[in-house]
Amino acid sequence: MRIIMRALLTLYILLVLFVVGVTLGCAWGLIDAAHPQYWLSLLYGDITVIWIVSIICIALAILSLSLMFSGIRKRKPKSARVLTSEGGAIFVTLNALEEMATRHISESSAVRSVNVRVSVKERKVNISAKMMVVEGTCIPDVLKGLQTSLKAHIETLCGIEVGKIILLVDKTAQVVKARVE
Repeated sequence: MRIIMRALLTLYILLVLFVVGVTLGCAWGLIDAAHPQYWLSLLYGDITVIWIVSIICIALAILSLSLMFSGIRKRKPKSARVLTSEGGAIFVTLNALEEMATRHISESSAVRSVNVRVSVKERKVNISAKMMVVEGTCIPDVLKGLQTSLKAHIETLCGIEVGKIILLVDKTAQVVKARVE
């Protein structure tokens, strides 16, 4: 739905810019006064033009109202279903899962900073993390251990099956050694 609204908004803005351009052209004498008078005489004299203009005006009014109220809807936080029972359903938001994964990955001494994104596909949670590790870290060993422990951590605490865990090392950080004098 967002793509459709963006396309409509683009068309709407182009139409408004056209009207503004014609108005400024008339105001500054760039468009001859005979042209707008001819357009207005068609509007008052021809029934077909009246119907076409009326339909366009109604469509623009509807478009204006839909664009005005398009961003008001409250979006529910995206969540993953944990369990469905007789009493109802249990969900965990993706934000909560992101925080849990971020804390778990940050506990590793080899990781300096991490940015986690979580998505749900086919009732499985997919986790992708972009991180900075300490220079000199054996990246494959550390990340393999993080994948295994993170999967167990999320599945144990949330009861949600973890599909993929994608870990990306974006940067390396130097270890700052304290100087003693």
